[in-house]
Amino acid sequence: MNWRLLASKEFGDAIRNYQLYAMTALFGLVFGVFGYIHVRNVRQARVHDYLSAPEPVEFVTMLSLLCIVLIPATGLMLSYEAIVKRRDGGQLTLVLGMPHDRRDVVIGSLVGRYLVFLAPLLLGVVVAVAILLGFGATIPLAALAGFTLATAGLGLAYVAIGIGLSGLVRSPSWAAVCAFGVFMLFVFVWRVVPDGVVYLLSGLEFPDELPWWRPYVATLSPSVAYERVLDAYVFERAGEDAPSAFGVAVLLAWVILAPLAGYLQFDRTDL
Repeated sequence: MNWRLLASKEFGDAIRNYQLYAMTALFGLVFGVFGYIHVRNVRQARVHDYLSAPEPVEFVTMLSLLCIVLIPATGLMLSYEAIVKRRDGGQLTLVLGMPHDRRDVVIGSLVGRYLVFLAPLLLGVVVAVAILLGFGATIPLAALAGFTLATAGLGLAYVAIGIGLSGLVRSPSWAAVCAFGVFMLFVFVWRVVPDGVVYLLSGLEFPDELPWWRPYVATLSPSVAYERVLDAYVFERAGEDAPSAFGVAVLLAWVILAPLAGYLQFDRTDL
């Protein structure tokens, strides 16, 4: 269990270099602002009878739209340098000279960086709930709990991807480029990839009926998988034809396969 020592060091380093405090301030401020916006909309609807009051679950919808961009950005930012920066600076030689192996480095980095992500996320949710309670707004407890669980899963997936990238490359600069590319691909570009694949495979035209596999390809992005999970289990909205459980499976697959790929490459290359 030597990875626990490395995970504890990662968390301690985030406290010492104020990274944890900065993340906490970011999530607390952003979630608090969104909570206040929701409360303001509710109060305006009460004052003006002609306005329809927002449903409590609309607050969770607002947070989910924010997190589609915020969570991948923070997850990758926290993790993409976790291994490669220490490798480039020579610290890994010292670490591996102790009773740690490279698997401990990968697992410890993943757990430690994820805890640095998770703590501010939970505090942000607490701040938002406190604001809603303070102004007497209704709190959608079930939807908020489901949102928090799904968002924690999305964050774990992107932290895992960042750790995988950090083990695959040998240069911090390349890790940064790859992390930015992953962010752009999975958050924005992937939304048009399935239609592009259908268009190419159909002879440069769109068929009258989309193939059955298109929703599955679309859900391979962790961000899209997160949206599918929210639609199915939190907002209970009918989505595409891909089973809702497939979104959960995709997130779990990224959590396992991305660090595994990074570890396999990291394990067979010289420092």
